[in-house]
Amino acid sequence: MRPPGFVMYLNGISAAGKSTIARGFCARWPEPVLHVGLDWLTSTMPERFLGDGPDADLGARWVSDATGRLISVDAGPFGLSLLEGLPRLAAALARAGNHVLVDDVLLYPWRPGDVAAALTGLDAHFVEVRCSREVARARGRSREERHYVSGMIEAYYDSTYAHDDYDLRIDTELASAEEGAEILVAYIRAGAEPSALARLRQRANDARVR
Repeated sequence: MRPPGFVMYLNGISAAGKSTIARGFCARWPEPVLHVGLDWLTSTMPERFLGDGPDADLGARWVSDATGRLISVDAGPFGLSLLEGLPRLAAALARAGNHVLVDDVLLYPWRPGDVAAALTGLDAHFVEVRCSREVARARGRSREERHYVSGMIEAYYDSTYAHDDYDLRIDTELASAEEGAEILVAYIRAGAEPSALARLRQRANDARVR
């Protein structure tokens, strides 16, 4: 058995540049890095449980306004299980000896703590990828799914970035997403010791004691 791999857990709003950074990192790293993400995992759920499908209340219902702009994603029981499963999937892959990069959008306030709990005991780095709301809007308008992306930005920008403790922050206004991949590679090669998720777990433990 190989020793456990590292986990790079990227959080950021749609259009922030996470996927481009992830692809760039995976292309540059000398060993295989598995890129898993919320969009990919959601795509494996049968369509009837998503969007406006007949069983979307059990999965993830996308609530839109009259123009088709997304205004919220209401997660049902299977949707919540998927959200809880993503960091645990990453943990299982890493414990089997794989390096893993996770591309996620932590929309709900409970999710950072859940990610921290799921990745306990692993070399797990918590990374913020962000740009301003205005830049994210502009990028979202250029996408085919622009109504979905623009709605996600408007509805969840503040909540996605409400958490404020990371091992590394990448601002894709100051550096392109390709440059962000280089920043991430340099960070890991420097042998950085992650601590953000451990601090998050400790704060959660302290809150339970009180």
